[in-house]
Amino acid sequence: MIFRNQTQVASFNLSWSAVMKILLAVILLYVIFVIKDIIIWFIFALVISVLFNYVIDLLEKKRIPRLLSTSVLYLGFLALLGFFIYLTAPLLLDELQDFIKNFPQYIKKIAPVLGQFGINIDLRSFASANGFMNTVEMGLTKASGSVANGLFALFGGMVSTVMVFALAFFMSWEGMFVERIVKAFSSAKHTDYLLSLWRRARKKISAWFITRGIGAVFVGLATYLVLAIFNVKYAFILALIAGLADLVPFVGPIVFTIAIFVVMALVSFWQAVMGLLFIIVIQQLENHILLPFLFKKFAGLSPVLVLVALAIGGKLWGLAGAILAMPLAGVIYEIIKDYLARLRREENIEIAEEAEDNS
Repeated sequence: MIFRNQTQVASFNLSWSAVMKILLAVILLYVIFVIKDIIIWFIFALVISVLFNYVIDLLEKKRIPRLLSTSVLYLGFLALLGFFIYLTAPLLLDELQDFIKNFPQYIKKIAPVLGQFGINIDLRSFASANGFMNTVEMGLTKASGSVANGLFALFGGMVSTVMVFALAFFMSWEGMFVERIVKAFSSAKHTDYLLSLWRRARKKISAWFITRGIGAVFVGLATYLVLAIFNVKYAFILALIAGLADLVPFVGPIVFTIAIFVVMALVSFWQAVMGLLFIIVIQQLENHILLPFLFKKFAGLSPVLVLVALAIGGKLWGLAGAILAMPLAGVIYEIIKDYLARLRREENIEIAEEAEDNS
């Protein structure tokens, strides 16, 4: 009888313990939901600081004060970004306005071709679409009024952008921000492993952004140069699409190649064929010369893991989610690598023990 009562008390205590854990988990999830914007700002800032820290750490080894190098790099980056947007915004706007203005004519050109594949387009609908086109054009004109609009849109507004770069600046200035957090909130048993995991993940993240960033700039500039030489309309827009799409492994180059060919074919089919050939040459130069050289310098993430992370992050939170997914991909990559290495060690130990037993 006494044993039964003790069992009931233990069961009762266990139930209360489970209820408390569930309640704490619900409260934690609610708090995360409430402050999700701040968490996103923090992760954005962390990604930016990781990228800048790669250069800042090198400069610090050259005995350049960390505050000085951090200030120069951040201010220089913002100045270059603003100058680039200031120079390219009018060109981008002009090409977009011209494309929108001529869009109905392009549709009329491709309507017979699409009709052969069973895709029928009601051309009369585009006669009444002028109002919509004018509205889009006015919206583009208004959007181009501010140099920082594109940057603010990415981070969610002016306040968000300022907060993200301010957090990133102080993280870079402090240098060991994440390491201090890990030491403060992890047990002594796991601290060394977590610090090692973060350092390796940080290198992977930096390597991915550096290699893909250089590759994207190369593809964008080379595409613009080729299109400008052949006097192709919308050269800047097409080159911008090429550079941005090149950030996505495998899928990006295929998508932007098709998109560029279609847009060029609306103006001139033979011009599109020539452009397609040169774009293929540019991709081959990137894949067989530039990227192998960069991967020798930097050990990057697995392209498959990057693609999955970009797809999941983009599906959940759009462009911001795709960028935020990269730190997580770096951590997951290192965890999987550690797990597989541990399995190999255990397998080797078992093989060695079996060999000793057989001998």
